[in-house]
Amino acid sequence: MINNKQFTSSVHCSYYAVFQYMKYMLAHTDQNPISFETQNPSDGKSSHEFIIEEIKSRLNTSSRNIRSFTEGVRLLKKDRVEADYAIRVFTDIESLSCIERANGLITNLKTYFGNI
Repeated sequence: MINNKQFTSSVHCSYYAVFQYMKYMLAHTDQNPISFETQNPSDGKSSHEFIIEEIKSRLNTSSRNIRSFTEGVRLLKKDRVEADYAIRVFTDIESLSCIERANGLITNLKTYFGNI
């Protein structure tokens, strides 16, 4: 549910729900965990791209599912950037679509990594 018709703000929250879940999975996986403190690269790379690439490399599923998951995250990230930095105003339908995509991506993470 989206309170106060803050549809554009909810797009931001949808992306960060997935992003924070990815960070959690990296820190708590049994396979070479990456602590929260070291998840921010110091070489000038985007921490978001670093997290996405680390998750992508660790997904235990088919290449098709990996591609689909990565595309889903990047689309949600694109919408979040527009919500945060553009003049665009998201509709209720677009906002709900982002929420559904975020929920699906988190479900996929739980499936691919197991419920940590």
